Amino acid sequence: MNTNEQYRDSLLLEALRKDDEKALGYLFNTYYNKLYRIGLKWCLDSDITEECIQLIFSDLWKYRQSLTAIQSFEAYLKSSLRKRIFKELQKANSIEKVNWEDAETFILSTQSYEEILIKQESDQNLKQQLHLAIEQLTPRQKEIIILKYFEELSFKEISEKTGLQTDSIYKTLHEGIKKLRGIL
Repeated sequence: MNTNEQYRDSLLLEALRKDDEKALGYLFNTYYNKLYRIGLKWCLDSDITEECIQLIFSDLWKYRQSLTAIQSFEAYLKSSLRKRIFKELQKANSIEKVNWEDAETFILSTQSYEEILIKQESDQNLKQQLHLAIEQLTPRQKEIIILKYFEELSFKEISEKTGLQTDSIYKTLHEGIKKLRGIL
C-alpha cells in the first residue's frame, strides 16, 4: 500500500468519525464490486454475499466513533467480509464453531467435487448467456458496462475515457442493465 492510499484512508477514517456520510458512500462505491466478487468466491451465494456486504457497511457506520486506526480500508473490509460470510455459513449450516484459521478450509469444503464441477458448468453457461446478451446492447451501452463492471473503472474515469458527462453515463448504464435484465 502506498503512502497516498494510507493518507486517503486516514482522511476517510477521520471523515467517518465526523459523521460524514459521503465518506461512507465513497467507501461503498469504491469497494462494493471488489467485495462482491471476493465474497462469491468464498461462499458462491450472491444473497449471502450481498447481505454480508450491507451488514459490514452498516456496522462501519454504526461503530464509526469507536473505530481504531485502520491502515487499509480495503484490507479491513475484506477481512470483515470473510468473517461475516463465515458466520453466516455457520448459521446457515448449523455447524459447530470452527477456528478462524480453518475458515477458508471450511468454506471450500462445504461443496463436494461434483457440486463444484456443476457450478463451474453452470457458470460457463451464464457467462455465455451474458456475453450473448451484451452483444445485443447498443455500442455505447456495451462500452459503458464493460468499462464499469469488467474494467472496474469509476464513473469519473469512464467520463474521462469516453468524454461523456456523469449523468449520461448513469443513464446509459441504467438502460443497459435494464435491457440485460429483460434479455436474461
